[in-house]
Amino acid sequence: MTKLSKKDKMNIFKEWKYEGKGAKYLSKKYGVNVSRINYLLELIDRHGFTILDKFYTYHSKEFKEEAINRVLLADESINNVALELGLSSAGMLNNWIRSYKENGYNIVIKSKGRPTREKREEQRTREAEARKRRTSSPEFKAYCRKCIHKKIGCLSSKEIKPTKTEIARAVTELRREL
Repeated sequence: MTKLSKKDKMNIFKEWKYEGKGAKYLSKKYGVNVSRINYLLELIDRHGFTILDKFYTYHSKEFKEEAINRVLLADESINNVALELGLSSAGMLNNWIRSYKENGYNIVIKSKGRPTREKREEQRTREAEARKRRTSSPEFKAYCRKCIHKKIGCLSSKEIKPTKTEIARAVTELRREL
């Protein structure tokens, strides 16, 4: 599916409204799914061309909760609620509902953009500490010994003495693994 520009969306609506072209024809012409075309036509028909001027809209927690409750509690269809609220696609509301259910019926507002340098450093130190704790544990050391003995056992079980390349390969595999 291609991303449509504002001009394309306006042309689609004009062709549908004034020239009587069908959604199926417009879908093939612009390389967009028929359901997406139908949603776009209904959205512009309800809200006018001004709805196309919104490139990025922040939706508050209360706004999302109200929309989700209309679908889940009031049994309204996702498409109708999304059209009434002027969302760019019904998929947005569908994603909100899915994440709402996955998060134990809590609305989570995701932070946008890249994490700050301090947060990245904090994350790195936490990961390094966890790695250090994991590698220094007696269970991990026992696991390493077990792997080494197993590898040595495989190499020495052959009647022919292992070559230097086989030993080197075994050592590199152990390093990668441990």
